[in-house]
Amino acid sequence: MSFTDNPPLPSADWDILITGSGIKQSLLAVALGRAGKTVLQIDKNAYYGGTSTAFYSHSELASWAARVNDGLEAGFSHAELTCDGELGRGFTVSLAPDLVYWDSELLRLLRGADMADSFSWQAVGSWWVWLTDEEVAVPAAGGSGSGGGALLMDAGVKAAKAVAAGKKKWNKGRKKAAEEEETAGEGAAAEGAVAAPPPQEEGATKLRNMGGFREVACTFEDVAWSKDLSDRDRGYLGEFLRFVMKHDSPDPADQKYRDIFTEYRTKPLHALLTTLFPLPPSATTSLSSLSLLPTPPTATPLSLALPALARHFRSLGNIPDVRSAAALTIAYGGSAELCQVLARAAAVAGGVNVLGRGVRSVSTTTTTKPAEQEQEQEQEGAGKQRTHKVALDNGEEIGVDWIIGSASDLPSPQPTDTTTTTTTTTTTTTADTGEQPAALSRAAYVLAGELPALFAKKYPDEAITPAAALLMVPVAAEGGVPVYILARSWATGECPRGHTLLYAVTALGHGAIKSAVSRLLLQQSQEAPPPPPPGVALSLFYTARAPKTRLNADADAEADAAAQGVVYLDPEQQGVVFDDEVVEEARGLFERIVGTREGFMRLPEEARRLMDEMEEA
Repeated sequence: MSFTDNPPLPSADWDILITGSGIKQSLLAVALGRAGKTVLQIDKNAYYGGTSTAFYSHSELASWAARVNDGLEAGFSHAELTCDGELGRGFTVSLAPDLVYWDSELLRLLRGADMADSFSWQAVGSWWVWLTDEEVAVPAAGGSGSGGGALLMDAGVKAAKAVAAGKKKWNKGRKKAAEEEETAGEGAAAEGAVAAPPPQEEGATKLRNMGGFREVACTFEDVAWSKDLSDRDRGYLGEFLRFVMKHDSPDPADQKYRDIFTEYRTKPLHALLTTLFPLPPSATTSLSSLSLLPTPPTATPLSLALPALARHFRSLGNIPDVRSAAALTIAYGGSAELCQVLARAAAVAGGVNVLGRGVRSVSTTTTTKPAEQEQEQEQEGAGKQRTHKVALDNGEEIGVDWIIGSASDLPSPQPTDTTTTTTTTTTTTTADTGEQPAALSRAAYVLAGELPALFAKKYPDEAITPAAALLMVPVAAEGGVPVYILARSWATGECPRGHTLLYAVTALGHGAIKSAVSRLLLQQSQEAPPPPPPGVALSLFYTARAPKTRLNADADAEADAAAQGVVYLDPEQQGVVFDDEVVEEARGLFERIVGTREGFMRLPEEARRLMDEMEEA
């Protein structure tokens, strides 16, 4: 059930209280409800999604921006909203229009939970990067290469062309050119093979240009046949991509790739691409754009870049009917739609979710350990004394065993009896760099016009026209710090036909976003003379504060909080791509409460049978 007014709750006794309706909270509400727990999910806001919500009118956006500037929206600051008149109906502006890779934990989870078909998935088409003619003309720096010479380079060329012709797996390369030639006819039926595209004539593919924006060579055909790559660069790029695919392979034959990763993991991506795999700066920038990380290649450690690049290339060729795509996005609001669907699934699982209701105070009444609580629950049944008494802001009081939420939604527990509760505030850092993640500047634009060049099919035989595209503008004055722009067409259902949505994010300020978007609007047409750029009907700028800050990150404080059954969730990452750590954190918390990770988000067999019977009827 879901309530948006202020009716009394159906019960004052719950196993789990979840505050907030963000992605983590909603995943847990579904998983715990399906595991047989009684779950109450509340949100002090009048809308679902928390920091991943979406807005459907100018008035909603204006209200949110005002709250941000008043310091009332945790995780955000410095909001600036400009609108050329009142927006009509049919617009959705999301705070989290995340990309979801095919090779992602979220998609695997949704498939296993019988929920993947609950969403309208849209393909993300080509990647574009801003490069001047002068930047493209700069040759690669000297280097020895990963194998030291022309033989290995030639092997990389042949490996790329073999996979583009459908003859072999990308990561089924050999060490010598002669071996590449002998095995070129091997099939790609082995497990894990990337779906191969049909054969093409050499030189048939040319990376597209759109003014200063150039298409990134992010498919195997691009690497194999593009006229924009020399054979030398093609060879090193092919060998680098083989390294990307094998850097974490358990196969003993791939030990050399693991050794390279170990040696370079704390060094920047740029160091690898100017020594072992010497590529021109334009190729380095293009590859870095596929990582979707907020830092330039000179400041991105390989430990972060390699998994991100592997995620991209392992996803290629798997999306039906649009083989050039590696990522998807959820129509009607991205992760905001994810939160909405999860809320409905939690209600179907027996949970109750209530909007516009928050927590006023929490008191702890017993120190019973979680494992003992479970035993007592089984022996005594419902009605036992709950660990916590919670006063809601509408005057109701409830008893719960577990309380889960973010720091902004929960007061520190006020213990009673002899129980003491300690909460320690700490921050975590990025493991490999030792640096606290920086705040990110974000923006959303509603354009009164279309950008058809961005959404054109990459290959004529693809059955689906992409509804999204990704562009990256490196800011030269800041050492190449990227500005990412996610363009979404009207096909996502988030704006009427004739309009386009742009979402931008960078570690720099709002001025960098404005400059990057201006370049896009001026360069998107190849007509002569070019038509005037589409007007901006609405723009929203805001700052997403640094993520990964936890209330109970040190071991002692976390153990104490767990013993009391109060869990403070990490803030959600505010990037370009969906953060799979969200799923892992939710799964770990499910294990702490239920005692096992088995069955996380899974439908009970009885419910599954009922669904199957309904589909057959």
